[in-house]
Amino acid sequence: MLITKKWMDRLTGPYRSSGMFRCLAESQSLDSISSKVILLIDETKVTILFLNFFQTKVIDHLTYERTAIEEEQVTLGGGLSVIWRFSTGSKHWRFRIIKKIIPLGDEQREFLMQLE
Repeated sequence: MLITKKWMDRLTGPYRSSGMFRCLAESQSLDSISSKVILLIDETKVTILFLNFFQTKVIDHLTYERTAIEEEQVTLGGGLSVIWRFSTGSKHWRFRIIKKIIPLGDEQREFLMQLE
């Protein structure tokens, strides 16, 4: 699948509101139903959009209030990526976020700035 802003707009449109930042990530959590995800974040909530194998549609989504997020950690994952992990109740999440995906412009960087 070719990753473009238009592709991201199509997949995130129903879930995105103004002021939200988004990024493409790889889920490394056992609680995840898919390894490819799009993360949406704003000041109050985090939404995880799980993509199908071909990355052509959203097969499920979860939304958490940012106040419900516990044990949040952001660490460098090896130069070109960042690892973001957190817990929400009994679920533990871990995502590998590539710092720069050229067709998406600054979207990855803008998302990572929200985690600081």
